[in-house]
Amino acid sequence: MNVNHHSTLSMKNLTKSITFYGLAIALGIPASAAAQQSLSIEEVVVTAQRREQNLQDVPISINAFTAETIDQFMFNDVGEYLIRTPNASYSTDGSKSRRRLSIRGVTDFLAINNTLKSSTFGFYVDDFSVAGSTANPPIFDIERIEILRGPQATYFGKNALGGGISITSKKPDSSKLAGDVMFDYSNFDTKDVEAMLNVPVIKDVLALRANIKYTESDGNIKNINPIGGGNDSKYKYAKASMRYTPMDNLTVDVTASIMDEKVGMREGVPTGVFSTFGGFLFANLPDTNGDGNADPTADGVGFFPDNRTRVNFNTPQQVGTAYRNIVARVDYEVANLLFTSITGNISSDFTLAGDIDGSSLNAFNEFRNIERTSFSQEIRIQNTNDSRWQWNIGAIYSDDTGSIWNRTRTGPDNRFGLPDGFLIDSQNDTAGARSWAVFGELDYALTDRFNVSAGGRYSEETIDANIQGFSGGFVQVLTSKDKFTDFSPRFRANFDFSDDITFYGTVSKGFKSGGVQISPFPSGESYKPEEMWNYELGMKGDFLDSRLRVNLALFYMDWSDLQTNFQESGVDANGNFILFAGTDNAESATSKGVELTATALLSERLVVNFNAGYLRAKFDKFTTFIDGANRVLDGATIPLSPKWTLSADAQYNFPITTGYDGFARLEWSFRDKTKTLIAGLIQSGFPWEVPSYDFFNLRAGIEHKDFTITGYAENLFDSTYYTNAYQKAFAGGLFAEPSFRSYGVRITYKFDK
Repeated sequence: MNVNHHSTLSMKNLTKSITFYGLAIALGIPASAAAQQSLSIEEVVVTAQRREQNLQDVPISINAFTAETIDQFMFNDVGEYLIRTPNASYSTDGSKSRRRLSIRGVTDFLAINNTLKSSTFGFYVDDFSVAGSTANPPIFDIERIEILRGPQATYFGKNALGGGISITSKKPDSSKLAGDVMFDYSNFDTKDVEAMLNVPVIKDVLALRANIKYTESDGNIKNINPIGGGNDSKYKYAKASMRYTPMDNLTVDVTASIMDEKVGMREGVPTGVFSTFGGFLFANLPDTNGDGNADPTADGVGFFPDNRTRVNFNTPQQVGTAYRNIVARVDYEVANLLFTSITGNISSDFTLAGDIDGSSLNAFNEFRNIERTSFSQEIRIQNTNDSRWQWNIGAIYSDDTGSIWNRTRTGPDNRFGLPDGFLIDSQNDTAGARSWAVFGELDYALTDRFNVSAGGRYSEETIDANIQGFSGGFVQVLTSKDKFTDFSPRFRANFDFSDDITFYGTVSKGFKSGGVQISPFPSGESYKPEEMWNYELGMKGDFLDSRLRVNLALFYMDWSDLQTNFQESGVDANGNFILFAGTDNAESATSKGVELTATALLSERLVVNFNAGYLRAKFDKFTTFIDGANRVLDGATIPLSPKWTLSADAQYNFPITTGYDGFARLEWSFRDKTKTLIAGLIQSGFPWEVPSYDFFNLRAGIEHKDFTITGYAENLFDSTYYTNAYQKAFAGGLFAEPSFRSYGVRITYKFDK
């Protein structure tokens, strides 16, 4: 790929890319590698179309990570596998549970603080949607992660217009007793422990599997204030599963999980740049540069990037999320038909408490609680024979509820002269969404090499909301109910040019329901559904006797009424402070680009992967209210849509002695510059524009049949970057979650009897 033809990829980054491959080659490629006929890349099994298939046979742009590669990358966070995916990005908003995701420019603008977490992506764990409660489920004891790009309405639902993410857990095995233990220790006194036990209760009939994971860390950010603290964290996870197979054609799986995540503060450091909101709240701070405006306070810690490790706040903070999840699945096969039932329930509880002025001032404190629950029942029927006709149909009912309780109070240092503890913001919102849908897809093999398919989903969703509260002088009271219906079709054709090369084309629609809200603008008390059409051409091929795998996709997406978020603040005509946030619709937008994934098995010891995405996502027609005025954003790049996304990794395995093997692994990731906030589209420079960044990871170790020892360094060269500058009531300006280098050792022991 000729990256040097594009100005946004600097010579520095090109040099790093060349360095990556130079290091990979230096690990040792035998001269006879091209002549080794017996080597081949392993087949990857995915369930993107709700049946097990070879990744290369599925006409969808997918990145899939197997259990082996998940362990090799040491994934712990949604951002860690998205950054290995072309045209996928994420930004941080200060805690593990507050991630904004973006695929092909389709961004989860509304996901974090809405009463109902209306995701732009289908996010499934064990075929159950968790999108209503989390976009960052824990990664442990996982069989596979699949990331599907483009609308996936047929199987992933009404809100999967940006794509689908599917995580599959490892299942209990009734044939053997097995287990493993992992201990990881890294800098910042970070300890990570995992354990798994698989027990065959009744051989070949009933098995149980139990997992625990515990992580604690002092964190990379310290509070210099006498109250101490920082982003120290404790994460606790447990999962138990059962598999019951009383007959060869009947399988019952039940999985239950509990999770608890707590961090000592919203992770970030001050940037020294006010948002309009921050400048308004702290207008009484000194004007240090003489421009007539108050300036953010350095507060003894300074600003990013000079400061990446310190904050100064005088009221304790805490950010935390708890999840509870249970899923039951029944598969029954009879007469070439498979009947599947999936029943699931997930509930989450997000809390944020304490200092939100982000400084040693005692100006503002917030106490926020968001509770969400999602229940669904899905039934599917599909054929299992080798007929030219392959089909499946299904139906689903879901019930989502959410509530927000929020209080913001002043401290004695507020600039309005209000008494300590005065309530300036109150929110008591509840909302519910009940929906049902029917869906299906029919594939027909016209010839042995040419296949066509048609499918779709019809859905109805009823949303009701009860909103009450106030922000300064802006009183909010609303009770509303609305219903949204949609039919999203998908048409596809694929042609097997040879046994190893397939071409495909897809036309598909995505849909996301509208909603209701409080707004000072009469026309803004509801927002429209979001719709998208996706046109895609792709190729999947294995070459050089299956030692080189190349998958390529070209796409064009055209959507209307794209849902975006906004927040406004200020003083009304009576001098009352007002603050309101809501959802807006961009009239039209387009996204187009290219995605490439490649795997090369250069020898029996060396494998190299490369991923590249090129993206142009923009608003075609969009006028919205930002900082007190209507702003025309026609032609602006959609936030969190970097033009280039690149990643690569290489692993070299070598024998040490009998029973012991060594390995060395190098990873590289690059994200082009981007803006991450709608409000940032009218701004320029730092920190509104996130500069391009890249980093390397290095891992090396020893493997034995019973254990593995791995030493690693992530962000090897300590690159300085951030993925987002988020705004709140920060006296030091917007906050950025800073990068840091992590290094440690991991020991894993496994037994199998």
